[in-house]
Amino acid sequence: MKILLDILKAILINICFIGLTLAANSCPAISPNSADDTPVAQSQAIIDDILCSFIEQSRNGDSSFFTTLNIAKKKIIPYIDIEYSTELILGDYWDQLQHKDRKIFERDLRNSLTNEYIYILASIMNWDQINIIVDENYIKKGNIIASVKVTSSIYNESSKAVVTLKMIRKDRWRVYDLIYQSISMVDIEKMSYDSKIGRYGMEEFLRIMLEGT
Repeated sequence: MKILLDILKAILINICFIGLTLAANSCPAISPNSADDTPVAQSQAIIDDILCSFIEQSRNGDSSFFTTLNIAKKKIIPYIDIEYSTELILGDYWDQLQHKDRKIFERDLRNSLTNEYIYILASIMNWDQINIIVDENYIKKGNIIASVKVTSSIYNESSKAVVTLKMIRKDRWRVYDLIYQSISMVDIEKMSYDSKIGRYGMEEFLRIMLEGT
């Protein structure tokens, strides 16, 4: 099961969340802070801004672990609603946790997203060949939840992939989940955390996460 989860997680985080979401049509990009406050406009601006950063890094020949990690921390993580993702992942456990314990889980998820695939991102050289189309016909539930479809491809290749970004608006639109071929990142993380909590118990697992920081 662990191998399967790791494979699915690698596909979703690296190929979908990074390789698909971080795609742009032109550089320099419009800052997300200057883009319209809609799920589509924010998705495109975030995507373009991140990819342009990776394109510039690649052209400068500076695709190291630390420069890639710096881009991830500045351009990716701020546009993920880690708190809401963690709440969905933990399910019933969330209401049972104190505030400080919730923050431990949030930090663990954030570290997982930033650290586990940095080496893969740093090795990608063809950022300027990635193309993305953000579907303007997004689905909105109320005023704070939206689903946006993005289609990605590599120039001169016929294959395409479609991922759905699940977004929530608090102070701004952020991604809290993604769906690829009916596979949810949140669901995969939930399986992983449920397994660890079941194996160690909540208190012991919190201690393990604290020791790992």
